[in-house]
Amino acid sequence: MGKKKLLWSAFLLLVLGACDKTTQQVVDNEKQTVVRFTSVVEGNDITRAVGSSWSANDQIGVFMKQSGEVLGGATIVGGGDNISYITKSGDGNFQSNGTSLEYPSDGSAVDFIAYYPFQSTLDNYIYKVDVTDQSKPEKIDLLYADNLKNRTQTSVTGNLQFYHQLSQLILNLSSSDNTDLSNLTVSISGVKTKANFNLVDGSLTVDEKSEAVVNMRRVGNAAEAILLPTNAVGGIKLTLTLNGKTKEITLPSSVSSLEKTAKYTFSVNIKNGGSQVDPEEAKYAKWRETPVITKSILDKSNIHYINHYMPNDKKVRNYSLLYDSDLKLAYWVAYPYCSYYDGSVDRTDAWQYDPEIAKTLQTNLKKSYGVSGYSRGHQIASADRLKDKAANETTFYYTNMTPQLQDGLNGSIWANLEKRVRGWTTDTIFVVTGAAVTTETDKTIKYFTNDNDGLKVAVPKYYYKALARKVGGVFQTIAFKLENRAYSNSQGYMDCAMSVSDLEKETGFTFFPTISADIKATLNKSQWQ
Repeated sequence: MGKKKLLWSAFLLLVLGACDKTTQQVVDNEKQTVVRFTSVVEGNDITRAVGSSWSANDQIGVFMKQSGEVLGGATIVGGGDNISYITKSGDGNFQSNGTSLEYPSDGSAVDFIAYYPFQSTLDNYIYKVDVTDQSKPEKIDLLYADNLKNRTQTSVTGNLQFYHQLSQLILNLSSSDNTDLSNLTVSISGVKTKANFNLVDGSLTVDEKSEAVVNMRRVGNAAEAILLPTNAVGGIKLTLTLNGKTKEITLPSSVSSLEKTAKYTFSVNIKNGGSQVDPEEAKYAKWRETPVITKSILDKSNIHYINHYMPNDKKVRNYSLLYDSDLKLAYWVAYPYCSYYDGSVDRTDAWQYDPEIAKTLQTNLKKSYGVSGYSRGHQIASADRLKDKAANETTFYYTNMTPQLQDGLNGSIWANLEKRVRGWTTDTIFVVTGAAVTTETDKTIKYFTNDNDGLKVAVPKYYYKALARKVGGVFQTIAFKLENRAYSNSQGYMDCAMSVSDLEKETGFTFFPTISADIKATLNKSQWQ
């Protein structure tokens, strides 16, 4: 089912600060003259549809008017009529892009109104909105701020808060039968595409004659669009086209409107080359780190979604996993890691059946697999749950184990990667660790018989990790893929790095569905050194 994400209403704090030499700010008896803006990113999610922060040469438009008066020609102060401010390096430090605003020398108070993206020509303070072209979302992602009021030369530093004025729709695309989705296109019909946004009072007036088809932008395993807010969603239809086959679906019943500042996310499962489309997302417990699970996946009798909570604090999540009782392993284990889960208890080696699933669906690993060279490889590491003895014991459930080559992998490069992940924690790092038994070119599943109980166990062809963390209010992501073989360089895990988006294509899973696809498509190793 659709899931509205009001977290998309993240805001930007623009702080009045000092100027460089070219726009020297005059300070006399704690009075400031030239107005300049700097910014930091706040909020729980993204600040712009295009990504998590400003880009080089982004421009905002700024108005300075008499305090308490309605914006208009007679109330503009000091020529502050749609003045362009720019962040040249994309670091959020905004400088005037020509004309500089100055506070009134007589000490009278002013208000600021600002918007993004900048338009050089405005007709009677009307900002023209057109969402027809989705190819560059940063050009249509309208932001507006009007809270900075009653400012004078002697005011303390103030914050100008920007809010999204449009809606965002995201489809997380997946295929339970490995259908190639690289050529899939999604279009939206029944939506209005043009509107007038009044910068005077922040009101949006939709052009009712502007109905058109909008082509969603494909980014990784997702399709995204910025749309005009509306209460009339009944006529909105999405058309999926793949390999000449077309399928039409509607928005989930839970979506009754498209509200400004809101993000709406739901999943679509495509099968049989696009001939079958399942837009219903299964109802399951989910957190930031939980990959998308479709209804068709959970309908399979051999698939089990398991959630574990902290034994001594049932309100706190421990980890979750998607377990295949035929393969006797988890496709992935997802969990958060932060100081809460850390501690100093010793490794318990408490090998045991997972109590959340029948023993008959698990393989006994009390004495390992009995196969030379393979160890019981944790997906959530023992060292990730050292808060107390009971928490550490949960990492020794058999559902958390896979047959992993010990020498050159589990006891070497993989262990070093796990240690490095814990070192990358700034506040909380969200982790998905997975195992894949097939690849795009090799669909044959390798099994061996576990000596403890004679059950067949699938051997992963590769392991992976998908990571997300927030630094300075901005999400960063990275992924790793390591084959189930020995590696000569025990510290060479960065050579195995890839973008989360590329890992999604490789595995068919959608990771961190509430994080922008643009962020997941970015691989910046320097952030993780």
